Amino acid sequence: MSDLTKDTETTVLIEEHDIESCSRISEYDSCESILDPHGEVELIPDTKVFSTVPNFYWIEVTLLINVFLSGFDGTVTASTYTVIGNEFNAANLASWITTSYLITSTSFQPLYGSFSDVIGRRKCCFFASGTFALGCLGCSLANNITILNLSRALTGVGGGGLITLSTIVNSDIIIPKKRGLFQAVQNLLWGFGAVRGASFGGLIASTIGWRWCFILQIPPSILAVYVGYKYIRNQPEFDTSNHKLSSLVLQKIDFAGSFVLVLSLTCQLFVLTLGGNELEWSDYRLILLGIVGVSLMVYFVYIEIHTKANPIIPVKRFKSSFTVLLMGQNFLLGLSSYAYLFALPLLFQLVLGDSTAKAGLRLAIPSLATPIGGIITGVMMNKYEVLKVLVYSGTFIMATGNFLSMLVGPGMSGWLLSLLLMPSNLGQGMAYPSSLFTFIFAYGTEHQATSTSTIYLSRSVGGVFGVTSVSVIVQAYLKYKLTDDLSDLTDLKKHQIHKIVKAITRSTDAIYELSPEIQKFVLQDYESAIRLAQLFFSVCCGLAFVLCILRDVLGSKPNIC
Repeated sequence: MSDLTKDTETTVLIEEHDIESCSRISEYDSCESILDPHGEVELIPDTKVFSTVPNFYWIEVTLLINVFLSGFDGTVTASTYTVIGNEFNAANLASWITTSYLITSTSFQPLYGSFSDVIGRRKCCFFASGTFALGCLGCSLANNITILNLSRALTGVGGGGLITLSTIVNSDIIIPKKRGLFQAVQNLLWGFGAVRGASFGGLIASTIGWRWCFILQIPPSILAVYVGYKYIRNQPEFDTSNHKLSSLVLQKIDFAGSFVLVLSLTCQLFVLTLGGNELEWSDYRLILLGIVGVSLMVYFVYIEIHTKANPIIPVKRFKSSFTVLLMGQNFLLGLSSYAYLFALPLLFQLVLGDSTAKAGLRLAIPSLATPIGGIITGVMMNKYEVLKVLVYSGTFIMATGNFLSMLVGPGMSGWLLSLLLMPSNLGQGMAYPSSLFTFIFAYGTEHQATSTSTIYLSRSVGGVFGVTSVSVIVQAYLKYKLTDDLSDLTDLKKHQIHKIVKAITRSTDAIYELSPEIQKFVLQDYESAIRLAQLFFSVCCGLAFVLCILRDVLGSKPNIC
């Protein structure tokens, strides 16, 4: 086995002196060394306890609530964004309901790692849960698409810390050999939350209204705030004498990098959203905006290289080809998983003729494969050294599942449809945690907070482009193909065609107000547009598998290992 394989497939080893101490403790088969809350090294039996931290199970209640909410909120708009867009007569801007959340959560995810290092885990957990709850309240009260998107952005500020801090805090308090098991539990809860959000979001919107998708998240968020405030403590190595936000402490936070990242992503997404809809692709304003977005991304990399703060992405440390390829793989995994999730409900509603509720519920059974994949990964990591195999298997199964989803069509039985959708979910459940731990183990657990934030950042940026790409491909191709078809196959004049195209791109409800003949053309072209989007994200997932291979063929071992 190569050195790299050993580095990426082996859990944290016990120091030699701890092993010697272990051998003298006859009543235990094996033991772990861990810092107790006072910073002292304590030997504990790895088969008896998970942590020595007081109120451990109450802390886990808080963390797992946050993980569930992170999964739920990330997918609850998948089957409801068309309904919300139709209500505000802004279907062409509906993708921003999700992307506005993803932009801020993406930018704040890595900041939580830095903030929690300098001001402690406790305050960060409290802030994340509280801001998330406040954002959900704003979404439930929004009276136009602008207020809703701003509230979603606020929700993302808190949401960016929910799963990141849960992973980091668990790494602080759980003994090393049990972390894989708890990562599996965390993946299970995240997957379960994503299942509930994607499958029941449409049902909630169809019965009691889409605003309840956000209202229902407020009570558990408040519970997480209360329990977290009462029981979560700072990491053992945290210096309580420097807990105030002094200028010295603030200098350690990469505010500049985060701000530039937000601006860069926003500019790029405005280009994708406005291009072909509000503005022509050749419009100078669009071109200028694109140049600014790309320039800001280059400047972001420059900041990360030269900043004296704790960088969002420590480029100097993560500079090997191994790192670049693994981050690229996670970017593509995030892109394809979000694009897959947001394209399917649209396919169900417009091609299969499902209601919003039924479209969401179709995802329920297949989505159960996601936490199952997470459990498989956690158990296999805990018992066997097969991390590399899990990354390969998960990515390949996910890519295969994405291509299989293109076979879904009218008249297909429910059990066959569910069967076709399961592989993608199962693969995601395996690929996500295995690729994360590959990165963590490659750079050592002393850098686990930064490594975790970096991988989550890669996936989230991919997710931003995944959601947007579905909207862009569908809207742009539909506009082009429908204009062409209605011109050739009907007697409609140009201004009539323009009016129809504009109406259906703003609200899918407008389709059913058209004559049966025109309605048939619209639905056919809508299906072609959705299929093109499916092909795009399937190919992206296939490229993620290619990067897996290149990572081992070309990837150099990280210098820090």
